[in-house]
This record gives sequence, structure tokens and C-alpha cells, in this order.
Amino acid sequence: MNDYRFINIYQEPTEEQLSQLMHEVAEEAKARYEKAHAAYFAHIDQMIQNEFK
Repeated sequence: MNDYRFINIYQEPTEEQLSQLMHEVAEEAKARYEKAHAAYFAHIDQMIQNEFK
């Protein structure tokens, strides 16, 4: 999303452009969530392993 720029500031983006942007944002959000979710539970698992050593 950070790379997305509208070429003409005087013209509204098309529905296709907005749809594509929202699709990319949703994919990026899902990937970040999945990475954070996995890291969180890996951390919890590690804490449990350390507790019962």
C-alpha cells in the first residue's frame, strides 16, 4: 500500500483502482496478522517449555 500513488491528483480513482487497493491492503493485513499470531504462540510455547525444564 505504501507504494500506491494516484497519478492525477485532480481525478478520482476508478472503482477498479480502489478495489485493487483494498484487495492488496486486505492481503497485507492478513499476512501481518498471521505472522504476529504465529510469533505470539511460538513465544507462549517457548515460555511453557522453559517453565517445565
